Amino acid sequence: MTARSRPSPPPSLRSLQRWFAAVVEHPATADVALRSRAAAAIVPPAAAARGAVVLGNARMTPAERLQVYNGAYLARLLEVLQGDFGALQQALGEDRFRALVAKFVVAHPSRHPNLNQLGRPLPGFVARQRDLPHRPFLAELATLERAVSDAFDAPEFTPLANDRLAAVPPERWATARLTLNPSVQLCAFRHPVDEWYQAWKEGRPRPVPARAASWLVVFRRDDRVWRQRLERPAFAVLAALAEGVPLAPALERARGAAAVGEWFQGFARDGLFTAVDLRRRR
Repeated sequence: MTARSRPSPPPSLRSLQRWFAAVVEHPATADVALRSRAAAAIVPPAAAARGAVVLGNARMTPAERLQVYNGAYLARLLEVLQGDFGALQQALGEDRFRALVAKFVVAHPSRHPNLNQLGRPLPGFVARQRDLPHRPFLAELATLERAVSDAFDAPEFTPLANDRLAAVPPERWATARLTLNPSVQLCAFRHPVDEWYQAWKEGRPRPVPARAASWLVVFRRDDRVWRQRLERPAFAVLAALAEGVPLAPALERARGAAAVGEWFQGFARDGLFTAVDLRRRR
């Protein structure tokens, strides 16, 4: 009399979820994905092909039914990234952009319920792709597009009212610390990225520009995202304020530029500040 082996217990729901994710996130077709190490460790490929998890029907095998989701996963993420990085797609060309996204979602699969977060690592990913032409410029272009998205999605805030600024005693300004609103994004580039980006928005395609340093502040005002190019001293002052540096030492970073007062008024008028802290600190 021979002993019968016990059938293996079915995978848990969590394991099945991991298996399904391994299949639909795979960059190849579903029949290849079923044999991948991640999927095969949970459900043996032969069992999956027989319909142990997903049944076939008269028209489609289990792998063919899974392929519907496999292709849709990448297509949906491509759609999201096209919406957030349209300028990058223009610079790369559609085919190369699709190939980049296919590699990106393997390295950085969607892990957040809010798809607005999907493209956060993309600028750094672009910077590491050594096969891309004009890689430094493309990485900076992706950084700018991500800054626009972050400014738009930043939490709600109330700009600091002019009368609150006017009420600060003159003798307190030197040590005052200003809080920037949460939408403010500061970008220092090695290329004139914003000029190229604006030309793209206006339908005026341009070649990749030569290196030329540029500085930019991106912010939200009245439910719209604005981009303002800055001179290096103005950028240095605003960056210092963002770090929590008191006003007097922050203004020293302007290195004697004459337009400091004009910059500061512009920052306040654009709603870049939400609070002023007059507490004395040791």
